Amino acid sequence: MEAFGPYEGKIKPPFQVLRSTPEGIASGMRRRRHRYAVAVVEGTPVGTLRLTPARCPRGDDYWLVSRLAVLPEFQGHHIARRLIVWLHDRALRYDVPELRGHVRTALPKLLRFYQRFGYRVIGHRSVPGYPKYITVIARRTV
Repeated sequence: MEAFGPYEGKIKPPFQVLRSTPEGIASGMRRRRHRYAVAVVEGTPVGTLRLTPARCPRGDDYWLVSRLAVLPEFQGHHIARRLIVWLHDRALRYDVPELRGHVRTALPKLLRFYQRFGYRVIGHRSVPGYPKYITVIARRTV
């Protein structure tokens, strides 16, 4: 959650992760709702991403990628790139045909990061008072 700290009070609506607790994260893992990848440098966790197995209305399976984050002092060291490459390798290994993600529209640099890995914009999400605050992205793996 520390990696999201610089956005606190600047991005609306606030990131849900800022309200998360270690207990809530552990519960999601125990129920196998979410899976996490953690990047570690010299024994210190410095980056993470969350994936959630899902199924779209037409019945196709995909993984929803979220909460890609790297501690500020480790940004620029290709940690996020390594996490994404790891994710793509796992998706191929487990025959997951598509990866999707939700990127805050207010973070165009993050959207460009994903686009460099072949993700494309497939839509937007809105909530009252925040039109198109999420850009939905997707990438076929097979």
